Amino acid sequence: MLAFVPPTVISPLLSLVVFIIGHGLLSTLLTLRLSAEGVSAGWIGLVSTSYFAGLVLGSFVNARIISRVGHIRAYAAYASLLAALALWHGLLVDPLAWSLLRLLGGFATGGLFVVIESWMLVSSSPATRGRLMALYMILLYGGLAGGQWLLRYIDPLQLSPFALVAMSASLSVIPLALTRVGMPQTETPRQLGFFTLLRLTPAGMGSSLASGLLLGALYGLLPLFFTRQGLALEQVANQMALVILGGVSLQYPLGRLSDRFDRRRILALLGAGLAVLSLAILLLSQLALPGVQAMLIFLFGGLVFSIYPISLSHACDELTPEQMISANQGMLLAYSLGSTAGPLLASQAMTKLGSSGLFGYFALCAGGLALYLVWRQKVRSAVPMAEHQSYMPVPPNTPLAADLDPRIPTESRFNPQEDQTDIAPPPTAEVKG
Repeated sequence: MLAFVPPTVISPLLSLVVFIIGHGLLSTLLTLRLSAEGVSAGWIGLVSTSYFAGLVLGSFVNARIISRVGHIRAYAAYASLLAALALWHGLLVDPLAWSLLRLLGGFATGGLFVVIESWMLVSSSPATRGRLMALYMILLYGGLAGGQWLLRYIDPLQLSPFALVAMSASLSVIPLALTRVGMPQTETPRQLGFFTLLRLTPAGMGSSLASGLLLGALYGLLPLFFTRQGLALEQVANQMALVILGGVSLQYPLGRLSDRFDRRRILALLGAGLAVLSLAILLLSQLALPGVQAMLIFLFGGLVFSIYPISLSHACDELTPEQMISANQGMLLAYSLGSTAGPLLASQAMTKLGSSGLFGYFALCAGGLALYLVWRQKVRSAVPMAEHQSYMPVPPNTPLAADLDPRIPTESRFNPQEDQTDIAPPPTAEVKG
């Protein structure tokens, strides 16, 4: 079943799973701990924003560092830094200090994703990249969901959960440290400016920005909403896991649906659906209907996590194949700007309107996206169906994800560059798999 997975890509995937479980635990743990300490929603939003700001910096800058020192040593350095930062969160509970720690954590996390995705790139072939990307997405979101369920067995007021996160980061080094592989060149000239890309695919860029506004607030403040609704820690863990499982379950079906219609119409429907779901969740949060709310939360996750990859597919439809690398970079920047601003804006809504302000914010962002895309359909004709690229689920982590996208022409990809510190010796050795 997984015969398409090259043996050399197993190591980064194992490291991803080990790391992402702790990463998923930490992102929710921090919000719950700050809430338990009585910290305001504004400060919690700032802590979340700091992480995404660091992630933006890391995902674009760390490639140069990794090129110089090799990806195994870079991964070990980033993982060690993240382990230390996790322990510092448990030792120094202060929102201002945590904002700085999360900025550094986002930077290091961006570096880890560059290492993992570049390793996957050099270890795969054009024929296997589509399935490998799908497996990557499943492991990524599955690990995030697993991290949420760990919340059921820990006390967020103790140091022990932060120690678990540190252990996760440290142990993730082992699979990579025991494997050698070449490293791709991680720098390529950018061909399209941000505003040029905005002119070429305004619907794609706008949808990416909206995706960041929604997901940034979801990661940082949704646990706070659940705790303020009176849910126990175990229930918060279940709800957060349901959101992520909804995302991994519905992305591909919705994406394939977008292959058959104008993607702007699908994105508009996603926005309208999210607005309706947000209002329904607000209403049902006042009633004792846990089963119905769980179903709505699952659907909410499925819709919100689908916006970015469908918007990227729409951009690929409107651009030439040679422009897709630049499109990925520009749309990732738009997403990152949204995810950085989202927690701050949503926290202000919660400060002024109470916990209900979060889903009011979601409804406003999603509804605005729907109206924008309806307008775009009126001012620009749809891309002919014969010119549609096949949908691919692509995570908004680093620009290197574009090279794992099989829609990118081979000549436009990053070229493999041997790194003698990480390459296995004998070229004559035969690798069977």
